[in-house]
Amino acid sequence: MDLYNIWLSMTLGSALSDGGEIAKLSVTPQKLYENRHSWHQYEVFTAKQMARALEVPLEAAEQVQQIHAAHDIMSVNYTDSEYPECFRQIPQAPLVLFYKGDLSLLSTGNRLGIVGSRNPDRDGIKICDEICTILAQNAVTIISGLAQGLDSVAHKAALACGGKTVAFIGTSLDKAYPASHRNLQDEICSKGCVVSEYWAGAATPATTFLERNRLIAAASDAVCVMQAKAKSGSLSTAKRAVEYSKQLFAVPGSITNPLYDGSNRLIQDGAYPVLGAEDVLIFFGMAEDKTKAKRKAKPKLSEYEQKIYDCIGRESKSTNQIFSQTRIPMVQLKALLTKMEMDGVIASQAAGVYCIK
Repeated sequence: MDLYNIWLSMTLGSALSDGGEIAKLSVTPQKLYENRHSWHQYEVFTAKQMARALEVPLEAAEQVQQIHAAHDIMSVNYTDSEYPECFRQIPQAPLVLFYKGDLSLLSTGNRLGIVGSRNPDRDGIKICDEICTILAQNAVTIISGLAQGLDSVAHKAALACGGKTVAFIGTSLDKAYPASHRNLQDEICSKGCVVSEYWAGAATPATTFLERNRLIAAASDAVCVMQAKAKSGSLSTAKRAVEYSKQLFAVPGSITNPLYDGSNRLIQDGAYPVLGAEDVLIFFGMAEDKTKAKRKAKPKLSEYEQKIYDCIGRESKSTNQIFSQTRIPMVQLKALLTKMEMDGVIASQAAGVYCIK
């Protein structure tokens, strides 16, 4: 099947706007090759795509297949049972994915996409390393793009603690970009998974990495922007995450640091601020929301405060009503009501009327 996967990729390319519609045909790449002279029956193909199907010879795919075999590159298409379900949900569904490693990581467990600056500062590196280490130790799969900067920090943090990580790259799997990440890419292949839409020898245009970003967003249950400038490629992943109805997180930073301009703006627009790994673990249901627990916990009250608390109960009460039911001296009662309001135990609804907060 790998041969026909390669042929279909060479014919249609990647990041198809109609990839989802083609996938819905449920026609295997081999069948598409065999029916290449009558693609008009499928309706979804354009005239250019139909012409391309007649131009790409199977022999060209066979040459690529030999390279794939030499590099242990595997492939999966949209009709295979191993095809990650997460990609079936997006309109730009990849028809074929090439990979090395454990592809099942994209179909199991909790998955967090990490994106951020390619030129982070010391604080950004430290924050990314700490958060990703804790998450990976808690069985959260770290997904990123194997780029310079925080992508590589995220992958290394996961690997260092024995966690799982998946890298989506913008080149074919027989290459490493940047070249300095060759050893890191190989390690991820052996301990996690590296995924690409590109067959060996495929051209990689400038849009390659933007196309890759949609896969990071689609494969993740949530996406966290660690550090991003106002104009950052990371923001394209964040945009995709929102389009795909994924939870969007962002690490806030100083308003005087331009590396956080994009991150802070995302928070302003509704992204959930991440102050530590615990915030993400709460999202995955792996930690208790202590702020909620604290709000729900019964406050520690003095004897008279408890009387006031019980008196108010579920209904709003005026000062006079509380006085008549508790018989606490009025001067002392007013002082206690003020204290309890300042402590956040009760709230004033109107002059002299209180309710439990």
